[in-house]
Amino acid sequence: MQFNVEWLKQWVAIDLAPARLAERLTAAGLEVDGVRPVAADFTGVVVAEIEDCGPHPAADKLSLCTVDDGSGERLQIVCGAPNARAGIRVPLARVGAELGPDFRIKRAKLRGVESFGMLCSARELGLSEDHSGLLELPGDAPLGADLRDYLGLDDAIIEVDLTPNRGDCLSIRGLARDVAASCRAEYTGRAIEPVPAAVEDRVPIRLDSPADCPRYAGRIIRGIDPAARTPLWMAETLRRCGLRSISPVVDVTNYVLLELGQPMHAFDLGKLRGEIVVRRGRAGEKLRLLDASEVDLDADVLAICDGRGPVALAGIMGGLDSGVGEGT
Repeated sequence: MQFNVEWLKQWVAIDLAPARLAERLTAAGLEVDGVRPVAADFTGVVVAEIEDCGPHPAADKLSLCTVDDGSGERLQIVCGAPNARAGIRVPLARVGAELGPDFRIKRAKLRGVESFGMLCSARELGLSEDHSGLLELPGDAPLGADLRDYLGLDDAIIEVDLTPNRGDCLSIRGLARDVAASCRAEYTGRAIEPVPAAVEDRVPIRLDSPADCPRYAGRIIRGIDPAARTPLWMAETLRRCGLRSISPVVDVTNYVLLELGQPMHAFDLGKLRGEIVVRRGRAGEKLRLLDASEVDLDADVLAICDGRGPVALAGIMGGLDSGVGEGT
């Protein structure tokens, strides 16, 4: 189980340094494998907006950007990212910024054009291995804000090696309860308001193995935008817990699992047939999972099925052929 300390603090009132918290967790019987910062130790990086983006006069793969960093000045910056374009807000390493022990941003001349800073990808900031383009920030990110403050990067990741009998700590909520007890701290919890159904559509659900799964809940959601992007705060929280952002629908299910310990899976309703049936697997049944692997089912496996057969392994992973995608 990997989690970030600031998320845990939303559930339990503690004021402990990450290393001290790790000691308390170990003393309580939860073996800590490691503690590390959520990002590289960079300075001088702020939120900026690309106001204009045009071709570099002497390099086909470079762009010449005019950037507003909130200081009232306009900076000329040469950028090689394929997603550089006018109107987006991105991290800017100003001249003098430090992105590592031996990486200090200086005024430079690139293919004959002066550049006054560097626009950054997530990898250049130690946030992830993604270097496919600039890290795009929300449109309402405040210009000139220190990126560490804006993203809450003065945070730490703690990795706990849980034994099979401590499944209660496989979520932020469960960890918070354990920390509250061991540290004699207040368990604050979080208010979770019920969300009323917006549509009357229903899919019949049948429990053929109630001893294994006494309750199965579902909801139909229509009108989603398959091109939408996951909010940065959620994608960043998932990253700190060891998961990459995939899509808004999938990310929400993963976020709920991490926070509350409740396994969830999103099906594409158009790919399901008939009712949902929760039952044991049958000899000869196969299922292609989301990771493209194929598994054989038998009576030792609890499966989620539709009218044609298995579509997911209960509490483990969904099937590839019924999952949400770009066309959902």
